[in-house]
Amino acid sequence: MLNRTGKRLLWVMVALFLGACSNEVPLDVEVRATLDGQVAPQARVSIDGVEVGLTDASGSLSKSLSREPGVEVRIAVAMDRAGYRIAPWEGAFVVRNPAKGQVLRYPLEAALTSTRYVTLAVTEAGAPLEGAVVELNGERVAETDLRGEAEVTIPAEVGKGLRLEVSKSGYGGWKKTLKPEAGDRVEAVLSKEARLNVSALTEEYGLAVRMPGVSVSVDGRRVGKTDSKGNYTYVYTGEPGKKVRVTLSAPGSLPAQWQGSVTLEGEKSLQRYFYPASPKPIRAAVYGYVNNTPTEDLSGSLRSLEDGVAVNLFSYLGFKEVPREKAQEEIRKAKLNVDQITAKGWQETRLARSVDMLLLGSVTKDERGFTIETKVFTSAGRLILSQINTARRERDIPGTAREIAQAVLARFPFEGTILAVEGERYQINLGKADYRMEKGMELALLSPVLDGSGKVKKFEDIGTFRVKKTEASASWGEVVELKGGAAPAVGDRVVRRLQLEEERKATGTSFVLQASGGVAPDVVPLRGVNIYLDDQWMGSTGADGTAEVPVKLGKKYDLLLYRHGYQKIGERLKVEKSGDRRPFVLAANNALFKVETDPAGAEILLDGTSLGRTPLAEGKPVPFGFHTLRLALGGDYRDWEEVLEFSQRVEDYTGPRRITLYKDYLRLGREAEGKGSVEGAIAAYGATESAHPDYSLARQALARLYMDEKKDFSGAIREFENVLALPQNQQLIFKQFAVTYTNLGHAYYERGNARLQQDREGAAQDLAKAVQNLQVAKQNTRFFPSEAFDEAVHDTYYYLALATHKIYLLTRKENIQERADQAWREYFDFFPKALEGRPAFESLREAGRQYWAQVKG
Repeated sequence: MLNRTGKRLLWVMVALFLGACSNEVPLDVEVRATLDGQVAPQARVSIDGVEVGLTDASGSLSKSLSREPGVEVRIAVAMDRAGYRIAPWEGAFVVRNPAKGQVLRYPLEAALTSTRYVTLAVTEAGAPLEGAVVELNGERVAETDLRGEAEVTIPAEVGKGLRLEVSKSGYGGWKKTLKPEAGDRVEAVLSKEARLNVSALTEEYGLAVRMPGVSVSVDGRRVGKTDSKGNYTYVYTGEPGKKVRVTLSAPGSLPAQWQGSVTLEGEKSLQRYFYPASPKPIRAAVYGYVNNTPTEDLSGSLRSLEDGVAVNLFSYLGFKEVPREKAQEEIRKAKLNVDQITAKGWQETRLARSVDMLLLGSVTKDERGFTIETKVFTSAGRLILSQINTARRERDIPGTAREIAQAVLARFPFEGTILAVEGERYQINLGKADYRMEKGMELALLSPVLDGSGKVKKFEDIGTFRVKKTEASASWGEVVELKGGAAPAVGDRVVRRLQLEEERKATGTSFVLQASGGVAPDVVPLRGVNIYLDDQWMGSTGADGTAEVPVKLGKKYDLLLYRHGYQKIGERLKVEKSGDRRPFVLAANNALFKVETDPAGAEILLDGTSLGRTPLAEGKPVPFGFHTLRLALGGDYRDWEEVLEFSQRVEDYTGPRRITLYKDYLRLGREAEGKGSVEGAIAAYGATESAHPDYSLARQALARLYMDEKKDFSGAIREFENVLALPQNQQLIFKQFAVTYTNLGHAYYERGNARLQQDREGAAQDLAKAVQNLQVAKQNTRFFPSEAFDEAVHDTYYYLALATHKIYLLTRKENIQERADQAWREYFDFFPKALEGRPAFESLREAGRQYWAQVKG
């Protein structure tokens, strides 16, 4: 092996040999640099990692050098410019073998690209502010560093300007719209702030409800009022730690005014509850009566009964009608069925937002006439009324309906409030006109236990109130029992007492009723069988089919057992021994349910229970009554769901009555939009035909794409008019389509405005149609969707004023000038407060001021 000295000598010899064999050739490298398509002077050029010079004024640099043929030469070009981030350029070539005496030329085009940026410097009291969030056009893009600075990239297109916003918790915000140049330094000054978030709420039958319109004052100065969501934010930018007096005013509520002290420092929340001085009406739905007689068609009798109960019940202002269709729709959306809401209530579901009470019932007809059972449930699942009425003939049904409504009014546990105290006399807000208060009626007295926000945590039973005098909208009375503690005060609650089950059991003797149902051998214990003695409801059977019924021994009673879906049992009853067990079997009234779908293969879900897949040709027995049917095919198809009444021996949804399932074009279109495929969304929405249940929504979405993405105003007009061509939309049966008139008017305005130069007559016609549709929208703004209410109101008034203005410019008629002047005045009067300060809408408002000045000039 070679020693270390020998190795070193070998490497020296190799180097000498290679040097002796070197065969480098001359070559010229010519670099021409551009930046974003423009010549780039003073760009740094490096060859094989060594900087060789800068480009000249024309962006060029030439360099002569020598390299061996076959060697790769690497070229790099870099450049610095204030306000630009410039990506370096790299290139390479392999040296060729030249002809004898030839100098090789290698011209290279170095195309540099850049992005522009501005430096945003954020300070507070002259000091850099680290950690401030920077947003560009509503999107978070940076956060300031230790120096309080952030670099913000300028987009290629700035349009009307860039909206820069800076925020940091505990500081007031900063925002500005500008058209910056690359390298600009933008100064943003933030001030420390204190934010007081005020929330006003009320409580309606156990639910917290946001309370708008509550006035907020700070140290005696009114600063604002709560919005539609019951919120208001007060921002204070002075010296932190200031203690102020906050006043919340809610006339017509209890309390009418609240005051408290708050230290303004950082972010704080203030939540207060107010309670109405006038009781809220009970939102009630007559869900409906169902036929319990398989051999009879009672549809006409049922309609007469439902209409009669509704007319009589809602003639009292203590109840507010919720239409049956709306109640059923809300039950579907809450994924409930009748059995669930009558067994457990619906207070914890979305149904509680719109319904406080449900009335439903069942009708049986036999040789003696009609037997009508009515049940009333509250949202807590409490059965407050179960009663039997009879009608000998069909013409007697209206009178029976009146009796039922009066019984509901007499039984409902209305809640009221003490309004005034005069010595030992107390005034409550329940009167005889709408609550049927009567002299001598007793109510429970309840005193609220409040938390720190004024919310009622619970009510304590403090005594009994007895009515002494009734008026139309109020009553006066006295306390007849006080369970210790302080006397009642303004704001305490009264609740009308009901006959308690314990009072019905005061006899001390009873028998056990055992109810079963079905057809032998499939007889099972039957829960929910209502038990009536001498037409008085005594309760219902439990899960095991039994109930303990209080009776007087040896007394004869008329017993009636009733449960919808089963044949009633009526007989004479006498009990001789307490604790006797009496069994009864109720025969089932079942419907044979058949269903098929187009296309087939949908899962059949009845009240949430699967019955297999369509077609269900042989049928399955289903108890009479209301049932929620859902058919789910999956894939691209939307589910079909509806509440059906089963009231005939065979409920047949096959053949001509089969149920058509539709593709979910609305979902497919939204998915395409989410992927950025406008054409795919247009194809999906456009495939929806007029019979499709989502037709209106899909065509409205299609019109929006034509309007916003394609700038095809004629296409947008066509689709908006397709939606409004449906009678139910034109007549605003479905209120959410009121805003379609705004969209149609906007589309007509845009088309008319685009035609002003080439087709003045056509433009005038379009602008006139814009005004016509926007006037309809203006009259129906109360129906606009809440999620985009402010924007829709703005567009209605803005484009109405703009279209009228353009018609004036075309006609120069004095009466049109007056209309335009009035339209602009209304635009500014009704400019939504929530849109103030938003650059896009402030820009439109500023343009409106200029237009208005033209009209007035």
